[in-house]
Amino acid sequence: MTEAPFIVIEGNIGVGKTSLAKALSEKWGYRLLLEEFEENQFLSQFYTDKEKYGLQTELRFMLDRFKQLKSALDNNEPIIADYFIEKSLIFAENTLSKSDLTLFKELYQILFQKLKKPDLYVYLSADVNRLQSNIKRRNRRMETKISSEYLEKINKGYLKYVSAHKELKYMILDVSKLDFMKHSEHLAEIDSLIQKNRTRN
Repeated sequence: MTEAPFIVIEGNIGVGKTSLAKALSEKWGYRLLLEEFEENQFLSQFYTDKEKYGLQTELRFMLDRFKQLKSALDNNEPIIADYFIEKSLIFAENTLSKSDLTLFKELYQILFQKLKKPDLYVYLSADVNRLQSNIKRRNRRMETKISSEYLEKINKGYLKYVSAHKELKYMILDVSKLDFMKHSEHLAEIDSLIQKNRTRN
C-alpha cells in the first residue's frame, strides 16, 4: 500500500504555522492535524514559573503530540500538521534543567522511533519583533508573559535542529515580510515553493 503524504508546518510561537496549515489543508484537501495545546493543564503555570513546571509541561506536550500523531498517521490519509514531535525536544532543551532534560531525552527517543517521519518539514522563520506583534494581536492570556529572549532561544533551537538532522527533507521559509492571511498572492507563493521542495530529491 502506498503511504499517504505527510507534511509538517513548524516554527516558533506566533509565526503563523496553524494559519498556514489550515489554508493549505483547504487548498489541497488534506486532513488538518492541529496541536491541542489548550489541553495541557500545566501551561499557564509554566509561563509564570518555567523552572517549577517545566518537566510536567514538556512531558504532557510530548505524550499528547505522540498519541495524536500516531493515531492520525496509522489511518494512512494525506495529512498536513502544524507540529511534529521534535518540537517537544526543541522546547525542552530551552526550558529544562540538565537532569530533567536527560530523562526527557530518553523518553523522547523511544517515542520518536515509533513515528513516521514527514515527507516534507517546513520551518517557518520570522524575526522576534514579528513574532511578538503576532502574539500581541491574537491576545492569548497565557502568552502575555513570553519574553523576546525566550522566543530568540526557540528560533535558534529550531535552526539547530534542522541543520543537525540531515535525514529530514526540510525547507526554511522566512515569513517575516509575508502575510498569507491577507494577501492571496503570498499564499500562492508559499504553496509554489512547498510544491517545488516536495518534488526535489
